[in-house]
Amino acid sequence: MGKKVEVEWTDVQGIVLSGYGDLRRSAYLLWRFQSGDLQRNKNWLSALLTRRLTPSQPGPSSKTQPARNLALTPSGLRRLGVEQASLNSFSFEFLEGMAPERAPGAPIPRRTNVLGDLGHSSPEKWNWGGWNEQTRDIDGLLMLFAVEAEIDQLIQDELNALAGIADGKPMVLRGQLFDQEIEHFGFEDGFSQPKIEGRPNKSKGHSRMAKSEIKLGAEVKAGEFLLGYENERKASVIPKGQDRDIRRNGTYLVFRQLEQDVPAFNSFVCAVGQQIGETGDWVAARLLGRWKNGDPLIPEKPNGNEEDAKNNFLYHYEDRSGLKCPIGAHIRRANPRDSLGPDPETALHLSKMHRIIRRGRPYGERWQPNGANGHGDRAERGMLFIALNADIAGQFEMIQHSWINNRHLNGLYTGTDPISHFPDGEAITIQNRPANFRVNRPKPFVTVRGGAYFFLPGLRALRDIAAAK
Repeated sequence: MGKKVEVEWTDVQGIVLSGYGDLRRSAYLLWRFQSGDLQRNKNWLSALLTRRLTPSQPGPSSKTQPARNLALTPSGLRRLGVEQASLNSFSFEFLEGMAPERAPGAPIPRRTNVLGDLGHSSPEKWNWGGWNEQTRDIDGLLMLFAVEAEIDQLIQDELNALAGIADGKPMVLRGQLFDQEIEHFGFEDGFSQPKIEGRPNKSKGHSRMAKSEIKLGAEVKAGEFLLGYENERKASVIPKGQDRDIRRNGTYLVFRQLEQDVPAFNSFVCAVGQQIGETGDWVAARLLGRWKNGDPLIPEKPNGNEEDAKNNFLYHYEDRSGLKCPIGAHIRRANPRDSLGPDPETALHLSKMHRIIRRGRPYGERWQPNGANGHGDRAERGMLFIALNADIAGQFEMIQHSWINNRHLNGLYTGTDPISHFPDGEAITIQNRPANFRVNRPKPFVTVRGGAYFFLPGLRALRDIAAAK
């Protein structure tokens, strides 16, 4: 038996363990600090800490108390007085940013190609965080969670606190959890969250975080999600003895605004269903890898717990050829489990090196046929995608580039993730007998509208930043 991992959860911001399932409304404030007054920025941070950023071990009465979490870009850390020597210890991906600046006439930056942010999803067309000089620079992300009756006041309180600190009016993106956590394409969401080694026994985190893959069974080492702990490679980013390292108990946060074209998705699955003699729901399930109620396409093994059963499956022995869950389905690409590797045991271990914690929420109103909600088919709606990981390149970017956008994943001849924003223009393959179904996706159903890489510091690091002279 190995030594139990002791994670300093009281120093970790709460969103690492919790998706705040009881706080159905959320808001994400994005801003840039005014230049020239470092002490004023530090005073703002001190006041925010006094108002209580939420730790990962809240008190027993905090279930419906509003929650705040703060993440910062390299420029945000710099404008709070973090010196370049400390910034140099952060990962290259974080320092370069999600959408590296592109000079006129220059080639598309490598990172933009890696993420597949091309065509209509190009940073050139983003609402924030992209190449537009007016909306490019972001210093901070303040994530707010509250019950419906309290979210407006919480937003206003934080906007008031940022007055005179932010350069212009902060951008406010609003999210919410719908019933059964159903996202805009109609699927229940939030399954298959990793279990972190050393998590508090009573932590339920996201409503489905502690109900994880039974057969994957093994917990994922804390160092895959928090800096300062051993990861699956038996290494730590922060050497022992550096307890005051600014990165300790922090993690990298990926934030992307993904717009969903619900009418196009619904029309596509219905048309393909008619073409091959199946229902639209049957087609949609093959694109995602689950039925809309969250049931996996591979029959789960009963274990007495409905939520756990929805993750109680693997691929190598149960569906190696993809006849139940297509090889190119979204969930099979995003988490291949035991299907990619020289053998299933090795594949399972490798997959643990590329897990992410997802904390995204839908934004915008639900789509209703014929604009029954009064806003029409083209109202903006989508997913405010959030991923937490200790290694942006080895986790989020690797999943995006090598699995989601890979035309030849696990022996495929063509096609990328059918729910992805990647404008590949190729056929989607649905394994079937006696012959596979191959259908053309006319255009992506998802478009990237903004994004940035942030760092979610530990609470002690934030206090040190605020107090430093």
